Amino acid sequence: MNLKAIAAAAAAALLAAGSAEADILHFQALLKGANEAPPNASHGRGELTGTLDTDRQVLDYTVTYSGLSGPVTAASFHERGGAAEAAAVQTPAKGAELHATVQLTAAQINDLNAGHWSFNIGTAANPAGEISGELQRSGGGY
Repeated sequence: MNLKAIAAAAAAALLAAGSAEADILHFQALLKGANEAPPNASHGRGELTGTLDTDRQVLDYTVTYSGLSGPVTAASFHERGGAAEAAAVQTPAKGAELHATVQLTAAQINDLNAGHWSFNIGTAANPAGEISGELQRSGGGY
């Protein structure tokens, strides 16, 4: 086998291996009233953990929470520092947990990766948001 054929075969193998593996990125956010704008004195706390499959453009996430002033009335992702909703939450709260899988656009993935997203939970007493937190990349990306 000549050198060109070996190089071509090696390049093809590398390309095939790279396309077969999806990038799975991990995110988390700690949710609390002090993160709201303006901050509030809620005793509520929560945590969001999620994984983003960049090939399928799917964010799978779970939010656990406790100590809220009442039942969840709204929950959504927002662009940090803005009121614009970044992605809709498709699953209502059940007990003390939210879980959903959301299809994202390439632009949403870029904003999420750049650290521009937060997650917000609202209640009747705090309809604009009782607890929120900024999504950050966490360990485990591969």
